[in-house]
Amino acid sequence: MVPVQGWTFRNRLIGGHLYMAVAVLLVGSISGCNPDTGGRVHLFGTVTLGGTMLDQGTIEFHPLSEGSITGGAIRDGRFEIPAATGALPGKYEVRIYSTAIDENVDATSVAPPAPGSELPPQPERINKRYNVESELTADVPEGGASDLSFELDA
Repeated sequence: MVPVQGWTFRNRLIGGHLYMAVAVLLVGSISGCNPDTGGRVHLFGTVTLGGTMLDQGTIEFHPLSEGSITGGAIRDGRFEIPAATGALPGKYEVRIYSTAIDENVDATSVAPPAPGSELPPQPERINKRYNVESELTADVPEGGASDLSFELDA
């Protein structure tokens, strides 16, 4: 190859492709920072039981029209469901569950159940009007829910 100002045509070609590859990677990584959520939005908020933050539990959002159920864990009275698994805008029935924890049982010392056996069901701490017969609803707006708050009677 004939050098042109110290560079060969091949070096310029490789250098040009390198810059193009770097540019494509940068654009791809920037667009990857904001994944397509299919219209789902971020949900977050608090849950209290008898005036105190619910220590642990689960929250579910059941669409009143078509759509999928979504939900997440409640820890120290707070829940957060990212947009990737969040809810589509609309009206939802909300169900909140929390089973009693037997503090006298050391979970690390209890042997797992034998195959085919069942663990006894744990008692539900939340009144059925907040879960299986829920009276709770939530409106999820287009831009996402802003700090949903659920205050449950003990």
